[in-house]
Amino acid sequence: MIFMKKSYLILIAFLTFSNWIFSQANDCTDAILLCGNTPVGIEPQGVGFDEFSLPGNFAPPCYSFNNQTVWFRVEIDQGGTLGFDVIPDNGTDDYDFAVYGPVSDCANLDMSIRCSSTNPLAAGVSANTGLNATEADLSEGPGPNGNGYLKELDTQAGETYYILLDRAHGASGFQINLNGTAVLPQSPDFNTPQNLETCDDDGTEDGFARFNLLSQASAITRNFPNSRVSFHETLNDANLNQNSIPATTYTNTKVNSQRIYARVSSVIGPCTEITLFDLIVNPLPSYNNPNDLYICNATGIVNYDLIALNEGIINTSSNLVISYYRSAIEALMNQNPIQDINVPLSGTTVHFFVRNTATNCFIFDEFDISYQNSPALVQPAQLIYCRDDNMMLTFDLSNIEEEALDGLNPEDFDTYFYETDADRNNDANRLPLLWDTEAISKTVFLRSINSITGCFADESFEVQVVESPDYTFEEIQYLCIDAPNPKILSIDSGFDFYEWSTGESGSTLNEIEITQTGTYSVTAYNSFGCSNTKTTEVRSSEAATITGIEITGLNYPRNEATITVTGTGAYEFAIDGGPYTTNTTFTGLSRGYHTIAVKDTQGCATTISEPFLILDYPRYFTPNGDGYHDTWQLIGLDEYPGAVIRVYNRYGKLLKELGANSNGWDGTYLGTLLKPDDYWFELILLEGERVTGHFSLIN
Repeated sequence: MIFMKKSYLILIAFLTFSNWIFSQANDCTDAILLCGNTPVGIEPQGVGFDEFSLPGNFAPPCYSFNNQTVWFRVEIDQGGTLGFDVIPDNGTDDYDFAVYGPVSDCANLDMSIRCSSTNPLAAGVSANTGLNATEADLSEGPGPNGNGYLKELDTQAGETYYILLDRAHGASGFQINLNGTAVLPQSPDFNTPQNLETCDDDGTEDGFARFNLLSQASAITRNFPNSRVSFHETLNDANLNQNSIPATTYTNTKVNSQRIYARVSSVIGPCTEITLFDLIVNPLPSYNNPNDLYICNATGIVNYDLIALNEGIINTSSNLVISYYRSAIEALMNQNPIQDINVPLSGTTVHFFVRNTATNCFIFDEFDISYQNSPALVQPAQLIYCRDDNMMLTFDLSNIEEEALDGLNPEDFDTYFYETDADRNNDANRLPLLWDTEAISKTVFLRSINSITGCFADESFEVQVVESPDYTFEEIQYLCIDAPNPKILSIDSGFDFYEWSTGESGSTLNEIEITQTGTYSVTAYNSFGCSNTKTTEVRSSEAATITGIEITGLNYPRNEATITVTGTGAYEFAIDGGPYTTNTTFTGLSRGYHTIAVKDTQGCATTISEPFLILDYPRYFTPNGDGYHDTWQLIGLDEYPGAVIRVYNRYGKLLKELGANSNGWDGTYLGTLLKPDDYWFELILLEGERVTGHFSLIN
């Protein structure tokens, strides 16, 4: 026998941990034997059998021990001191313990020889508890009483002791480390097992595979004929030696990786060891099979660089390697790998082998290389858009692909549009099918790619932005209702087509005749189909009707005439051919006859008045025989029959009496020309109206 320091891992779980598999409770009768370096796991369900219901057993005096309990058995081969440390995994759980012995069996435990139930939180001490060489007390607790440690045991060869642990508070497991000078039974010898790894190559990549546990059992016990091994899915089953796995072939029950516990026992001793290993199902290498590769528009046999495919097939994984072969046999036997291949015109199949250098899992696959031509495209017709005073337009490219493919199935191609040839070459800045852009003519570049072969062809087409027709059409026009002819509405000639709101249309119909007022519109089209519509309102107008002229005469320079008219138009007036004005009164008129013209501002006829007389007298005359102002007379006096004019000198002497039809006074009296002077006259009209005034004779 040899002395060994022993460390044990204890797993205790609450009943509420539904993901744990609970087994029968760990009772005194199946207490776990502590020896060697065996890791121990137990999942007790409550307290199991109540050993203290037997007459020879007495419950620990320091605590009830009725929560989550586990029993251990220690057999002494060589006497000496025996201590232990119970260390909670989380450093805080409260574990209590009691020690019985030396005893022969679980029916005669008698009184506990050590009992600790100190609450570490209440006592302000570490949660670790156990036996050591420095303590002298044999019992402590409950609550804050004690420090968690009691005096170690003095043991003799052949003795058996039982340790009862209970987790009073908490949920984690613990480790138990034995110490002291006592020697325990020797653990069985075994070889530490290696993990069993296989590849998920059974045809279904699901993370499950069959493992040969018989060979694993042989590897664990090789050179140790007294050792035996059984396999278990849980540490609990391994410790309790239950639910063993048949040591033949086994399919893992957890995806990709499952831990297996091997219980090693000895045919010559009571001790067991628990060791573990993992069943690992490694996935096959993950790769991207190009399936079919195509060489576009080749003019002869092409040498294809296979190494350039590596990154696309195995990505950048550092654990994957790939090799290429001309045949499946060469790939299977790993013979004659190639890095490139001359592709015959009929095409070829390339076989490849991908291996994961970390797991040594591998897979075979293949792909084809063949020749294909790019699609034959036709240049799409130019698109025409009318600017219509827009700064931005939406170009609709949705029908261009079908036109460019010229009968090829658009479902087999991906077509993209670009604003520049450089963008197309770099596949940058793809245009949407409804492209909002500035309203200017552009060249659009397209590329149609066969979605299967990747072969492509390029084309381009024009988008022409056209100005709409520009012409003049007055917003308001006038129809002369008294005019003998219809009014003509007209716009510029030279456009391709005209449509009028009257229903009239034609390629040369840039004018129409109308006879009614109202709203009229015309749409002009150019050769691109761009149009522009304008509207006019036709209002009525007519020539003026003169209803009267009011005259003020014999009052120069304040002679005037005021004309009155009727009509629907807007009128302007001019006298004696002078400029037109909107004033109806003309002042400062000279003596004699005048006419007034009335013009319709909207172009209807001009009405001219009958001549009317401004009756007045000359303020001087010069009877010198030169033919100018030789007589003094009132122009138009003949329009006043019966009128009489009497001329006087400054002294009131009657010099001349003139009738309405007289040629005037020649400045003589009794045949003698009078001297220059001022003279007076008296005008007597037939109605009895009398007007007087004076004038000068200038010689």
